[in-house]
Amino acid sequence: MDETRMIELREAADAVLGTLLHDGIKDLVPDLVSALEPADFPEPRDGELWDVLCSLRAAGRACDPITVTAALREAGDLDRHGGPVRLHQLHDAVPTVAHALHYAEILREDATWRALGGVGAQAASAAAARQGTAADAAQRAVEAARAVRDRGIAAEDDQAVDLLDLIAEADQEPDWVIPGVLARWDRLILTGNEGGGKSLMLRQIAVRAAAGLHPWRKAAIRPIKALIIDVENSRDQVRPWLAKMHAAAEGETASVERGALRVVIRPEGVDLTQPVDRARLLRLVEAEAPDLIVIGPLYKLAAPRAGEAAEDSARALMAALEAVRAASGGAALLIEAHSPHASQGRRDLRPIGSSLWLRWPEFGFGLGPVTDEPGAEDLRLCDWTPWRGSRSERAWPERVCMGVTWPWQAVQCASGSANAGMTVAEGVTAEAGWVSEPIS
Repeated sequence: MDETRMIELREAADAVLGTLLHDGIKDLVPDLVSALEPADFPEPRDGELWDVLCSLRAAGRACDPITVTAALREAGDLDRHGGPVRLHQLHDAVPTVAHALHYAEILREDATWRALGGVGAQAASAAAARQGTAADAAQRAVEAARAVRDRGIAAEDDQAVDLLDLIAEADQEPDWVIPGVLARWDRLILTGNEGGGKSLMLRQIAVRAAAGLHPWRKAAIRPIKALIIDVENSRDQVRPWLAKMHAAAEGETASVERGALRVVIRPEGVDLTQPVDRARLLRLVEAEAPDLIVIGPLYKLAAPRAGEAAEDSARALMAALEAVRAASGGAALLIEAHSPHASQGRRDLRPIGSSLWLRWPEFGFGLGPVTDEPGAEDLRLCDWTPWRGSRSERAWPERVCMGVTWPWQAVQCASGSANAGMTVAEGVTAEAGWVSEPIS
């Protein structure tokens, strides 16, 4: 094994051991404990320590450097495991607990290769000895290889469910962040042209939700905790709009309480495909534990690399964003993205880049300016245009236009709606910045 690989395995082992020494990982423990066995660690003493940590977790006992030191001292094994100093080093060696399962997979993969190498050595030894029949030796090798392949996963095999049992199950209510609009673990990408108001729309959703206001209607909801990560605009560009939105919320007898909405401003961008930037963001998200994350624009979340295929870049960034969701415990993720320039007079509202972005989110919409109706330009009227089929029915607006107290307001003016037959101006009430009939 080359030195680089040995270092990677050493770091992965330290990280998974150190993760179990951290507080606040209750939801992660079952998956992490089931992902590894003591034999998966290259060094036997690490496997033994893993067994001790898993036993403490299974018993519901405290598991930190101090309590583990006491447990190892009582068993007479403290010196074998490097003493209290090493336990504290393991705790501090974890870049982010959100990556613990990835580190476990590194160890698991290496252990599988080692086990497969052992099967190959046994088969080669049997072939050299020529004992019994070749068919018997081959069958033993096949069974041993199958055992390596299936080690630890047989219990997790998918089980088929009968159709009648499936349709008899009661529907589960989504774990709502914003009732009827966004549930936990949802991903939404909003696209549009440059300066088209995408970031204002997403900030508005975050501010209203943090203040306990529905994004489209004059209705109260349970206030949630939101995190805005702006990697394009400066503080002087972000602050005035957020101040106006905060004032608008207070005008509706609501307010954003301290700690309910946090803002990160990085106009220079980040590169979430790189370990340093990714770890920094994951630590932030772990600490804030938001219900809703607004982040973007997409093109400033990863640096372009010469010769890298668009799909490879997209996959790396998607993996990083999935890690962000996991670190938050399932926050709804709202992402701003740019759309291509107009072609033959029409603008494609799909996000720039790999076609993988068309399939990744649960919801994908674009702000498409309306240009063929009287008064549309003055009101900044936009269709709320889906560029991918939504995976669930939600209460999205059909159109939005320039707001009065808020940057945007929803407009319901499709055929058959409450405002059908009205002109654009008649369908909007200036008093509250909403349609005459709230969107249901």
